[in-house]
Amino acid sequence: MKEKKLLWIIIFNGIIILSEIIFGFISNSFALIADALHNTGDVIAIVITLIALKLGTKTTTFKYTFGFLKAEMMAAFVNTLFLFLTIFYMIYESINRLFHPEIIEPIYMISVGIIAVIANGISAYILNNMGVSACPSGHDHTHHHHEEDANIKSAYLHMLSDALISVGVVVTGIFIYFFKIYHLDSVLTILFSLYILKHSYPLLKKSFLSLIDANTINISEDKLKSIIKKDDRVLEYHDLHIYKPSSKHHFISFHIVLNNESYSLKECESMTDTIKRDLKYIGFNHILIQVDSQAHIKNQTNCDINKEH
Repeated sequence: MKEKKLLWIIIFNGIIILSEIIFGFISNSFALIADALHNTGDVIAIVITLIALKLGTKTTTFKYTFGFLKAEMMAAFVNTLFLFLTIFYMIYESINRLFHPEIIEPIYMISVGIIAVIANGISAYILNNMGVSACPSGHDHTHHHHEEDANIKSAYLHMLSDALISVGVVVTGIFIYFFKIYHLDSVLTILFSLYILKHSYPLLKKSFLSLIDANTINISEDKLKSIIKKDDRVLEYHDLHIYKPSSKHHFISFHIVLNNESYSLKECESMTDTIKRDLKYIGFNHILIQVDSQAHIKNQTNCDINKEH
């Protein structure tokens, strides 16, 4: 049901975006096109949320052992990058129009702007109800539901801001209609463009860092070290890898070296289970720990990229 509602919101807003772009060119209003681009950025966010929900049901295969986790971030990066390039072009053209203003048909701005306000308002209402009705069904799924709820809440706020920006388009159209101040269209376009760039940059950065497997988890090295080496029997750790391939998956893997090689398998499992429990508490949900002996470390000759702690 949740996925179906998101799909309808995407289709509904897609029609509005297309209408704003078409009538933006007809009316010669860049502000209307900029509003469409801002709405496009927010629809992209909803599409990414839908992708995340869909991928959550996909199983891994022998060929795709990680599944399709990075498809979400790949879509986010490509779409946001395209949005950035378009916005830069809009700013360039708007600055040019400040020095060479063109006649604008404000009636289209007002009419389509009002429709956009209504459409975005309805979408925000649906998303808000989805966020309120979302309810975790168990402790194991709490973090998953928290991610979903956060995505839906974010989409709701974006749609609400879309509605307010569309109100700005309507007001600008009214001013142009009565006072023939055509520069207002370019000024509003530049302001909208800067707003879109500011709010889209975090997604562009987040998706890029995810694609190159950078550590984007909000945890300090000292905090992580204190968790892993909390047990005095853990002498050191190395070969640490932290990455976040999607909005819902937080991976961490590393090797630990114990201070004594006489520990039983049960004792080793107890130590790693304790570390895993503490790591899960701070948000990691895919944890791999390998126990190495001191002799193994001394004999290892191909670990130049590893860092000991």
